[in-house]
Amino acid sequence: MKKALMVVLALVIVCACFLTACAGTPAATEGTAESSAPAESAATGSPEPSGEASEEAAGSGGQLLIGHNNILKGNYSVDILENTIQATCDALDIELMVTNDETQVEKSVTNVDNMISAGVDGLIFLGMSDTLFPVIAEKCEAANVPFAIVDHIPADDVAAQLQESPMYVGGAVTDDSVTGKTIGEYAAAQGCKKAIVVTALNTDPTHIKRVEGFTEAFEAAGGEVLDVGWGEPTVDKALTRANDLLTAHPDVDCVYGTNGDVASATIQALEKHPEVSAKMFATDLDPAVLEGLESGVVSAANGAHWVGGDFAAELLINYLQGNPIKDPEGKAPLFKVSAAVLPSSLVDLYNQFWINSQPFSDEEMQAMVGPGVTYDTFNDAISGYTVESRLQAKVDAGLLTQEELDAALAG
Repeated sequence: MKKALMVVLALVIVCACFLTACAGTPAATEGTAESSAPAESAATGSPEPSGEASEEAAGSGGQLLIGHNNILKGNYSVDILENTIQATCDALDIELMVTNDETQVEKSVTNVDNMISAGVDGLIFLGMSDTLFPVIAEKCEAANVPFAIVDHIPADDVAAQLQESPMYVGGAVTDDSVTGKTIGEYAAAQGCKKAIVVTALNTDPTHIKRVEGFTEAFEAAGGEVLDVGWGEPTVDKALTRANDLLTAHPDVDCVYGTNGDVASATIQALEKHPEVSAKMFATDLDPAVLEGLESGVVSAANGAHWVGGDFAAELLINYLQGNPIKDPEGKAPLFKVSAAVLPSSLVDLYNQFWINSQPFSDEEMQAMVGPGVTYDTFNDAISGYTVESRLQAKVDAGLLTQEELDAALAG
């Protein structure tokens, strides 16, 4: 009997220790929140720090903790957005918790629940569809957690709904219609008349808008979009679509890939079709696109709009530190960050100051938060964002000579 009691007591002690150990971190689920920066990726090549968000960081008077949902870890375009948010948080001494939605709407909602349960002080939300914004707004209101939005621009009626939420602090988004339109206008100005487009799923609002913007601008200038290849935005699946389209339309003189992965696939497909003489255009300045620009395979590309992560984080941090930013009408501001056009002559400098470092310095990011920061501060910084303006700032900071910049601009 005595031996049995000893066994029971030992089991109780083990269980108590186990529960104590588990209480310090969020529960592990499929959508578990990950503290700190993203794992090593093509975006930065930096390893993932190991620290976890503490209870103090989760709103007990210590370091602020912000959550962000990466919609697909391992995808260059959204990983680099995450890295930008991380860099801003590092510059401002903020802890960042990141989740992986794996492009699943349900997991996106679950991950927001997990981050709220983990005690985040605020959220930077990237929505995959307009239907998610009201859901997230309701969850944040219930938990009294402020949130900013980034990258995906909501429809006008959804944006109006967000303004009704007391927890919505604004956002820094990209108008993908304009992104596509810019490339469509450029392609038409190059004399192109017949185009095909290789893109993502026809349920993806980002790519729908890029295709629509490109088509509208290209056809308004007298061109014709012969076909659009919708489907999974992976290189292997897009390669099949691009090959099929080039086989069906060998007379095209213009091809547009609406993001880095499908553009990479299309570049590979063009190599297999020497009978096709077409200019290649792309959105998203991924490594394959940058290499294509440098070699001349890609005629033009736009991107680097992921700096919206800087501004969204700064909007949220201002709010959390008692300086909510309001537009001239007294509403939470929704800033539009343009996709910057990169000429091939600036690829090396882009790699140096966007990929291997950050386009905005720590000091510039710190200057975007504080009592003196206003709507105009943000508006001036965002409206003035171009590749050339950022490089001039690097000259002013002594990181680049004027002679080097002038030589690169001259091509």
